[in-house]
Amino acid sequence: MTCSIRILALSAVAGLAVASPMTRPLTAQTVPVVRDSTLGRHRIQVLPALGSAPETGLQYGITSFAVFERPPMARTRPATAMAYAIRTAKSQTRIGIEGEHWSTGNDRRLAGTLVWQEYPLPFYGIGDRTPETAKEIFSPRGIEATATVQQRLARSLYGLSTLRIIDQTITPDSTGALRVSGLTGVNGGRIVELTLGALDDTRDNLFAPAAGHLVQLSYGRGLDGLGSDFDYGRIRLDARAYRAMGGSGVLAGQVVAVGMDGAAPFDGIAMVGGGDIMRGYARGRYRDSWFTGAQAEYRTPMRRRVGAVLFGGAGFVAPRLGALFDGQVLPTYGAGLRVGLDATQRTAVRMDYGRGRAGNSGLYIGFNQAF
Repeated sequence: MTCSIRILALSAVAGLAVASPMTRPLTAQTVPVVRDSTLGRHRIQVLPALGSAPETGLQYGITSFAVFERPPMARTRPATAMAYAIRTAKSQTRIGIEGEHWSTGNDRRLAGTLVWQEYPLPFYGIGDRTPETAKEIFSPRGIEATATVQQRLARSLYGLSTLRIIDQTITPDSTGALRVSGLTGVNGGRIVELTLGALDDTRDNLFAPAAGHLVQLSYGRGLDGLGSDFDYGRIRLDARAYRAMGGSGVLAGQVVAVGMDGAAPFDGIAMVGGGDIMRGYARGRYRDSWFTGAQAEYRTPMRRRVGAVLFGGAGFVAPRLGALFDGQVLPTYGAGLRVGLDATQRTAVRMDYGRGRAGNSGLYIGFNQAF
C-alpha cells in the first residue's frame, strides 16, 4: 500500500515524443501555452503509461497528468493533478487520483490522494537475513486516501498535518507461513493515521531540484479512538540536499530513517525497496521495526533533453534503534536515463537499473527524479 504513485508514470516512448517540439503523440492532448507574461500557463497530457519495478514487472495503462503554473509575479509553485489506471504483469491493479495546490507565495499547500487497488505483493519475513526461498505472496485489496495541509510558519519552515485512511482485506498465500504466522494485520483491517510534523524546504524546483534542501520530521499515530484497528506510532526523518556541480550537473543526497512502536500491521512497518530509495530491491524485500538508508546521485545532461544519472547508497533494518548498525549492510547502486518532457517545469521520464545484495536487482520506469 505504500508504493509511490509516481512509479506508475508516463511511458518512455511517449516521453520521447513529447520531448520533441515538432511532434506530439496521437494520444496526447496539450493545452496551448498562454503567452501573456501576466498570466500563468498550463499543460494537460493524456498519455499511455508504462512502468516497471521488481515487485510488479511491467506496468501498463493510461495516465493523465496536468501542471498549472501561476504567473511569474505570484512566485508560486505549480499545482499538479494526476489520474491513472494501471495493470501489471503480475495481475496487480491500481486506479487513483492525486493532486496538490499551493496558495499565492507558497504559504499553504493542500494535497490529497485516493487509490483503489488489488495488489498482490511478496513477503520474505521479518529481519535482514530472510532468504529468497522464504518468498510468498499476499494480496491486499481496498482503498487508501490521504489529505495533507502544509502551512508556512516562518520563511522556509512549514508545519504539516496528514490524515491517512486505509481500509483493506489481505489474503495470504494459502500455502505460505504468513497465514499461520500470527503477525499483526495479516488479514487486513482499517488504518486511520494522523501525522504531525515540520519541514524546512528551500528547493528551487519540485520536480528536479538543482539547489536547496528539504528536511522533514514527522510522527504519525494510529489510534483506536480515530477508528483504527491498530494502535502504533511511526517516526520518520527525510533529509535531502542538492548542489549544482560544474556545467549543468547536479549532486543530490538523501538520508531517511523510519521507526515504529506499538502494534503496527506487518505491511506498514519500515521496509527496504522501491523506486525512490533502495533501488535494486523489491518493495518489502527486508522489513523490521526500524530502517535507515542513505543515497547519493549525480545527474548530468547528455544531449538535448536526454540526461544520465549514477547512484549509490546503503541501508539497514533492525528490530530496535540501538541495533540498526549491528546487522548486515544492504548496498544499492546503479545508473539511469532521464528523458525531458518540459524544460521549464523540469519534468521527465526516468529509467533506472539498480542492484543490491545477493543478486537483488530491478528496473524502474517512472516519472521525475527519484528524490
